[in-house]
Order: sequence, then C-alpha cells, then structure tokens
Amino acid sequence: MGNIIVLDETIANQIAAGEVVERPVSVVKELVENSLDAGADRITVELSQGGITGIKVVDNGCGMSARDAELCFQRHATSKIRRAEDLNNILTLGFRGEALPSIAAVARVTLTTRTAGDLGGTVVHIEAGQIKEISPAGCPVGTTVEVRDLFFNTPARRKFLKSATVETGQVSDLMSRLAMARPDVRFELRSGGRVLFSSPGNGSLKDTAAGIFGTDNVRSMLEVNYQGRLLSLTGLISKPVLTRASRQYQNFFINGRYIRSGLVSSVLQQAYQTQIPAGRFPVAILHLTLDPTQVDVNVHPTKMEVRLAREKEVLEELLEALSKHLNLTGAIGGLWENMPGRTNTRSQEAQTPGEQAQTEKPKASEQPAKIPECRCHENEARAGESFANVTGREQLRLSLPVRPGETPQPAEPQSIDRVPESQDGLLQTLHHPRVFENKSPYQPETFFPALTPAGQVPPTYVLAYGEGGLYIIDQHAAHERVLYERYQDLLQQEVPSQMLLEPVTLEIPHHEAQLVVRHVIDFNEIGFILEHFGGDTFLLRGVPPQALTAPGEIFMDLLARLQESPSHKLDRGLVIDRLAAAMACREAVKAGKNLGSIEVKALLEGLARCRRPFTCPHGRPTLIQITHEELNKRFKR
Repeated sequence: MGNIIVLDETIANQIAAGEVVERPVSVVKELVENSLDAGADRITVELSQGGITGIKVVDNGCGMSARDAELCFQRHATSKIRRAEDLNNILTLGFRGEALPSIAAVARVTLTTRTAGDLGGTVVHIEAGQIKEISPAGCPVGTTVEVRDLFFNTPARRKFLKSATVETGQVSDLMSRLAMARPDVRFELRSGGRVLFSSPGNGSLKDTAAGIFGTDNVRSMLEVNYQGRLLSLTGLISKPVLTRASRQYQNFFINGRYIRSGLVSSVLQQAYQTQIPAGRFPVAILHLTLDPTQVDVNVHPTKMEVRLAREKEVLEELLEALSKHLNLTGAIGGLWENMPGRTNTRSQEAQTPGEQAQTEKPKASEQPAKIPECRCHENEARAGESFANVTGREQLRLSLPVRPGETPQPAEPQSIDRVPESQDGLLQTLHHPRVFENKSPYQPETFFPALTPAGQVPPTYVLAYGEGGLYIIDQHAAHERVLYERYQDLLQQEVPSQMLLEPVTLEIPHHEAQLVVRHVIDFNEIGFILEHFGGDTFLLRGVPPQALTAPGEIFMDLLARLQESPSHKLDRGLVIDRLAAAMACREAVKAGKNLGSIEVKALLEGLARCRRPFTCPHGRPTLIQITHEELNKRFKR
C-alpha cells in the first residue's frame, strides 16, 4: 500500500484556511477589504475578546443577492475576475475567492446581506465550512458578517493566539492603515462597547493622519504630489525634524492596497540620506499608483507583498520624486518664516498647505535619539585644548573644493586677518568676490538666511545674526556639508585616477571583500584602481586625486559607509555619495580651529550655496536659530 493519500475536503479546507487566517486581524482584513470592494463608504468593526470569541463587520456596500450569498462560501467563488487574463489587471483588493470559505472553515459564521434592488435580504448560517441554514430576513442594504468562536475546531491553532489586548491592538493597527488607504471611507472600531478608533471619512488624508499620529506630528509633515512617467505619488512624508526609532510608522500603498516593502522603505531612507541621523526613520504615508498590468499582487495569500515588472525604473523615479519634495524649503521648519521679506512672499512651490508659521517642535517622547558623532570628531577634543593659544596670524585657511567650471579668485588682503594662500590641486581656498562687497553676499532668491558673522564660541561654534534672530553655526558640520556637496559635484565628472608610487596593501574583512569583488568596476569608474592579491587581500594602485593624503584610510572608510547603506543595490551614484561623505569628514575644519572673519564669511557663503545647507552628511544640524521672540522672552522684555 502506498504512503500518499488524498486528504478529505474538511482537512484540506482547514489547511488552506491557515494560509489566509492566522489570527483575528486576518479575518478583519479580509472582511473589510470585501466591504471596500463592495463600494462601502462606512464600515464598522466590533470585537469580542479581541476577536477571539466574536468579530462583526457591518458595511453599507452593494450587498449580495440570495444566490450570491450562498455561492460566496464556496472556494474560489469570486465576482472580481472572469478569465485568467483578468489576473493581469487587478484593481480590487480581493480576487481569489478564498477569504469567506477560509474563515468559515475555522469558525461559526453568519452572513446577512441585501442589495438595493431586493425587497428583503438573506441570512446564511455556516459552521466549520458546512452551510446550516439559508433564510430570508429584513435588513438594510449592505452586508453584515459575524464570526464567532474562531478556531473552535482547530484547538492547536487557537492556543497560539495572544491575549485579547494584544489581538485588539493588532486589529486597531490594521484599521488605521486601512483608513490611510481609503480616507474617503469612514471606519469605526468598537470593543467592549467603546469606540477605539474612528476616521473622519471626509477624503482628507491629513485629517485621517491627524487622528492616527496626532495633529502636531502631521503639521511636521510635507504633502507629496507627483505625476511621472511610470507612477503617480501622493501622500505625506515627515520633515527631517520628525523621525522614529523604527520603520513601523511607514505606510505604503500600491493602487490602494497596503503592502510591506523593504525596497520602498530603502528608497525612502535614501531620499533622507543626509538629513536625518543614522538609526532614525522618517514617518510616511505614500500612495503609489501604477499600471496594474505592471504589478503582480498574487505573490502571497495575504496579498501584502507585490512584485513590480519594472522595479528598478519605478524605484529610481520614486527616489527622484521624494528627493524633489525634500529639497523644498518647507522641509526645514522654523527658518523660512523668519527670513527678511518672506512673510507674504513665500513661493507657492515651497509652501506646505496647513503649515503653521511657528517652528514645529516634536513632543518629548518624539525627540530624536542622540546623534552619533562622525568619525573625525574623536580628534576635536584634543584640538580644543589648544584653542586659546591660536593667534590671529595662525588662523586656519578654510579650504573648499572648487565646483566644476568655477575659477577660484583670491580676495584682496584685509587688515584684520591674513588672507589664506591658495592651495595646490583641486582643493582651493574659497574667496568669492561677493564675500567682500558691502552688500549682502546672498542671492535674494535663496532660502538660506542672510547672516552677518558676530564671533566665535570656543571650541567649535560660530555666531551670526540676521533678521530672524541669532544663529549658532557648528563650523565642522557646516564645512562638512559644503565639502560634501562640492565633492559630489566633482566626482560626478569623469574622475582620472592618480597612480600611487607604491601600492597600498589592504586586508579587507571577508564580507566587505565580496562587496569589492562584485563592484570593482564601479570603484574603478570613480578613480580607485584595485588589484585582487588573493584571499581577502587587495592592492590599491590608484585613487582619485582628492584621496591622495590617506588613500587606504579613505577607501576603508568608504567601504564601511557602503555597508551601512540602507540600499540593497550598489551603483555609481551611491559610491560617489559615500566617497564624498568620507572625504568631507576627513577634510572639514575641526573644533578648536580659530577662524578669521574672512574664513567665516567664506564658510557662510559656501553653506548658503548648498542644496541642503541645514544638515551635515550625517544628519546633524549645521546651525540652530534663536528667534527674537525667544531672546525677548529670556530677557523678560
């Protein structure tokens, strides 16, 4: 006798139900998605003991006829598709016809439904997958599904359920995500006679998000609206000031379907790459609309994972869209509103609807974690010890690399400080002629405040003032930002390699060595000429001209930064970004270096011309502002 047998239908249905129904939240998800597919704009969920003993979902959708009410409990019975070709153009949340029969296989279910064209409704009682009774009933248009005693016939699965509180929390989290997916639908969650969650259902994503994240947090978010070649994107993303310690506050929807996607999360993190500290994550509600023929939603029974036919192109366009919105001035709160002449002339492009004029401050519980210092800061304490001994004649020459096509011009000597001499190579002292004009050196169309240097606070801060109040600039972070963006621009050009007189031997850890082997051509394109010497040993024979001072250290720093990257794919742009950050970190002026007025002006000029001047490449702030109002308050004026 053979070992293989065909399972009976009851056991097969219970096994199939396990793929769809894991716990009460799975039941709620399937039933609410059916309600949305039925066109409901009001959906109420009631729980008993976290859904373990009872779940009731009431909607005002189109309802079902008596015939459909009976057929819907058969496996793979669906109104969503007719032919196999329909699987290539799915716009509904459900389509396989598995939800109701899977739920009915492991619970006692009562369905009550009526269509607008019927005078009376239909009630269907089903238990463990077997229909017990079908009868007419009086009921409003729509559908009500009651699920009782979940897993009553599969005790092995029931014993793995959590407490009622935990199960209720999972359902609440699901309802909030469904509300963000469909802000035009009013959702309500009840338990024990109390309303646990309710969404406005007025079509406003901001109003819905305010009920979930809090009004203050939503005020610290930017509206996203983008229409591109492959996708359209709407939603909300947090300003850099608002971050969380995990990715659980990131919500992604494709064609109205909530999904989990590490790739989309990675792209989102990359868009914030130098604006938030390491280990912190932005808050996001992103709705992507794609051609349904390019999206495969039939990957997993829960339909929470998708595949994209043109994944690389879609992710690149998504990154471009997010980066564009984060480049807007509205991404930086508390500076724009205090700039001269900006009160009533703020451009429509940079304005964020509903944003308040005052600086938004996160709650105490939402303050960012302590930002890790960059690698070069370990030398700043020692540098600070000798700060008092630095004379005006020994002040640092602040060196900033020249942009491609930009000719450095030496400044006229000043009596107050010695003018730094130009340095050889690509690193030149930045002294733009406008720095020494009597008028403000800052272009009126820029969004960086016009600042006048006022002095230094040893060992690392520069003071400046403007119409917005007092500004305190971290000289190292500011210089690092300027160098970082300049190096980015330089490395985007075709970089010639400078061959070393003696190759540098690199012993690289195995996991990083594999990265080098896979992307040796990418490193070669930006000037690093590597030779595999065997095992995990490499010879560094050539480097970009900017990395001649410490080629081995810069390359190893670059590898470490690439390992920390949230991106799963390594491309030339990512390598350039990390190399620019590594070189900027090494070259930036350290604490304890006394800057003369010329150097300070040069630093502020360079910072004003940066694309993202308010944070260093590690996400640390380059400057902070103390407004006139705060100063008056402190002095009790």
